Amino acid sequence: MKTSTKTAVLVLLSTAVAFAESPRQFGAWSIYTANDNHVVLLQSVSNVQGRPGQAKLDVVCRNGKVSAIALEPSAALEKSALSFTGVVPTTRVAFSTEGQANQSEQWAVLDDGRTLSPYSEAFEGRLTRRWVERISGMKKVGFQWNGKADESLAQPTFETGELAEALSSVGCSY
Repeated sequence: MKTSTKTAVLVLLSTAVAFAESPRQFGAWSIYTANDNHVVLLQSVSNVQGRPGQAKLDVVCRNGKVSAIALEPSAALEKSALSFTGVVPTTRVAFSTEGQANQSEQWAVLDDGRTLSPYSEAFEGRLTRRWVERISGMKKVGFQWNGKADESLAQPTFETGELAEALSSVGCSY
């Protein structure tokens, strides 16, 4: 997905949250529905070292298809954690899933460092589907990145076990 399209999806995401009724709950996922633009936001709130609400994991559905995944850290990233060598700024995000060692990927940095998203210049849609498949098959997924100096190496964990069911409940496929 091109950067401008991703930005538009994230604007739609904020519109969906702004105009949505109170969210429905499906396991750990809050479901926000926009009435007029066919956008659904599924959001899981993290638990960092016993403190809930430190970060958010968003899955955006548009017109019945998953269109974006976004990670909202609790604080904006420092510029020193960013790489400006590609088309969009990126940062390294490590993740761990049940039974697998930590792996890392470059993620796009959006919204002045307040949003991270899996990024591939050529295969964005495929990468988004792979991430949905990955996290929907696990009970928990943990992330790690370098944040502000007082929050370096943030490590939020998200309950993701019921993502496939939550997506199905709103008529969204991947």
